[in-house]
Amino acid sequence: MTTTTDPDAIESSLRALVDARMDAGRALARTAAERDARRAALEAVETEYAAQHAAAVTAGWTATELKKVGLEEPTTRTPRTRRRTRTKETAPSTDQT
Repeated sequence: MTTTTDPDAIESSLRALVDARMDAGRALARTAAERDARRAALEAVETEYAAQHAAAVTAGWTATELKKVGLEEPTTRTPRTRRRTRTKETAPSTDQT
Protein backbone atom coordinates (compact mmCIF):
# COMPACT_ATOMS: atom_id res chain seq x y z
CA MET A 1 0.00 0.00 0.00
CA THR A 2 1.36 3.38 -0.96
CA THR A 3 1.03 6.31 1.35
CA THR A 4 0.05 9.58 -0.27
CA THR A 5 0.71 12.98 1.13
CA ASP A 6 -1.51 14.72 -1.38
CA PRO A 7 -3.62 17.08 0.75
CA ASP A 8 -6.61 16.87 -1.59
CA ALA A 9 -6.62 13.06 -1.51
CA ILE A 10 -6.33 13.04 2.29
CA GLU A 11 -9.14 15.56 2.63
CA SER A 12 -11.31 13.51 0.28
CA SER A 13 -10.67 10.35 2.34
CA LEU A 14 -11.43 12.17 5.58
CA ARG A 15 -14.61 13.66 4.13
CA ALA A 16 -15.77 10.15 3.10
CA LEU A 17 -15.22 8.92 6.65
CA VAL A 18 -17.07 11.90 8.16
CA ASP A 19 -19.93 11.55 5.65
CA ALA A 20 -20.41 7.89 6.60
CA ARG A 21 -20.54 8.84 10.28
CA MET A 22 -22.98 11.67 9.59
CA ASP A 23 -25.25 9.34 7.60
CA ALA A 24 -25.34 6.93 10.54
CA GLY A 25 -26.05 9.80 12.94
CA ARG A 26 -28.88 11.14 10.75
CA ALA A 27 -30.44 7.68 10.48
CA LEU A 28 -30.26 7.28 14.25
CA ALA A 29 -31.85 10.71 14.79
CA ARG A 30 -34.74 9.88 12.42
CA THR A 31 -35.34 6.56 14.16
CA ALA A 32 -35.24 8.21 17.60
CA ALA A 33 -37.86 10.74 16.49
CA GLU A 34 -40.06 7.96 15.15
CA ARG A 35 -39.62 5.99 18.38
CA ASP A 36 -40.65 9.01 20.45
CA ALA A 37 -43.72 9.59 18.30
CA ARG A 38 -44.76 5.95 18.59
CA ARG A 39 -44.25 6.00 22.36
CA ALA A 40 -46.49 9.05 22.62
CA ALA A 41 -49.13 7.36 20.45
CA LEU A 42 -48.95 4.18 22.54
CA GLU A 43 -49.32 6.21 25.73
CA ALA A 44 -52.42 7.91 24.32
CA VAL A 45 -53.95 4.58 23.32
CA GLU A 46 -53.12 3.06 26.72
CA THR A 47 -54.84 5.98 28.44
CA GLU A 48 -57.91 5.64 26.20
CA TYR A 49 -58.00 1.87 26.81
CA ALA A 50 -57.87 2.45 30.57
CA ALA A 51 -60.74 4.93 30.34
CA GLN A 52 -62.84 2.56 28.23
CA HIS A 53 -62.08 -0.35 30.55
CA ALA A 54 -63.16 1.75 33.54
CA ALA A 55 -66.34 2.71 31.68
CA ALA A 56 -67.09 -0.96 31.00
CA VAL A 57 -66.63 -1.79 34.69
CA THR A 58 -68.84 1.15 35.65
CA ALA A 59 -71.46 -0.15 33.22
CA GLY A 60 -71.59 -3.45 35.11
CA TRP A 61 -68.88 -5.69 33.68
CA THR A 62 -66.38 -7.16 36.09
CA ALA A 63 -62.68 -7.20 35.40
CA THR A 64 -62.83 -11.01 35.58
CA GLU A 65 -65.56 -11.20 32.92
CA LEU A 66 -63.65 -8.86 30.65
CA LYS A 67 -60.47 -10.86 31.16
CA LYS A 68 -62.28 -14.09 30.21
CA VAL A 69 -63.04 -12.66 26.77
CA GLY A 70 -59.49 -11.42 26.26
CA LEU A 71 -59.77 -7.86 27.55
CA GLU A 72 -56.99 -7.54 30.08
CA GLU A 73 -56.93 -4.91 32.76
CA PRO A 74 -55.11 -1.81 31.61
CA THR A 75 -51.47 -1.35 32.51
CA THR A 76 -52.12 2.31 33.28
CA ARG A 77 -54.87 3.80 35.35
CA THR A 78 -57.31 6.36 34.10
CA PRO A 79 -56.11 9.84 34.85
CA ARG A 80 -57.95 11.46 37.70
CA THR A 81 -58.13 15.07 38.55
CA ARG A 82 -56.98 15.82 42.03
CA ARG A 83 -59.26 17.74 44.30
CA ARG A 84 -57.81 20.51 46.28
CA THR A 85 -57.96 19.87 49.94
CA ARG A 86 -59.11 22.78 51.98
CA THR A 87 -57.05 23.67 54.93
CA LYS A 88 -58.56 25.22 57.97
CA GLU A 89 -57.62 28.80 58.29
CA THR A 90 -56.02 29.47 61.60
CA ALA A 91 -57.30 32.35 63.60
CA PRO A 92 -54.86 35.17 64.15
CA SER A 93 -52.90 34.76 67.29
CA THR A 94 -54.25 36.81 70.18
CA ASP A 95 -51.27 36.01 72.30
CA GLN A 96 -50.18 39.19 73.99
CA THR A 97 -47.05 39.01 75.99
